[in-house]
Amino acid sequence: MSWYGVRSVYHFGISSKGLNIFEERVVCIRAESFKEAHSRARKEAEEYAEDNGFDMHPEQVCYKQDGDELIKNYEVLVRVVSVKPEP
Repeated sequence: MSWYGVRSVYHFGISSKGLNIFEERVVCIRAESFKEAHSRARKEAEEYAEDNGFDMHPEQVCYKQDGDELIKNYEVLVRVVSVKPEP
C-alpha cells in the first residue's frame, strides 16, 4: 500500500466583516490506489465536517506520497483563508 495526501476544503463560516472563511486541510491516507484513497478521505472529511459544523466542498485533490512511512490520517496542512463573497 502507498500513502496519499488528500486535500479537502471546508466553509468555516463568515467573519464579522462579511468574508467567507475557508479551511484547507490535507490528511494522509494509506490505500492501494487513488480511487481507494479518495474514498477513505471522503469518509474522513465528511466526519470532520460534521464534527466541526463545517460545510465540505465536494472536490478533493489527491497526491501520492514518496518517501518514509507516514501516520494514518496525520494532518499535513491546514490553512484558513477569508474570501470576499461574490455579489
